[in-house]
Amino acid sequence: MRNSAIIAFFIAFVGLSTAAEAHAMLDHASPAVGSSVASSPGQVTLYFTQQLEPKFSGAEVRNASGARVDHGKSISGNVMRLGVGTLAPGAYSVTWHVLSVDTHTTQGSFSFHVGR
Repeated sequence: MRNSAIIAFFIAFVGLSTAAEAHAMLDHASPAVGSSVASSPGQVTLYFTQQLEPKFSGAEVRNASGARVDHGKSISGNVMRLGVGTLAPGAYSVTWHVLSVDTHTTQGSFSFHVGR
């Protein structure tokens, strides 16, 4: 009986950890999370671990004063692109929220810096 309980616990634990990994999480970004780039990137690109539902996914790029500097988004598969034009030197924050095709929502944020 004790072995059955241990096996049941193990199966439940593995099942829950697999389900948690099913959400679309930010895999990487360009500019990279926490990075400094020499000049304006022209766009911010976010790469996720799953396909996204474009109508229910979005992001914002804001400068150090809190002003929104992105204009226009495009989503294809698991990649979201935000146009930013020419960014002045300084710190920028990116806040994102996505709905993956498996109907789970996730959100997060990161920053990057333009200029050395």
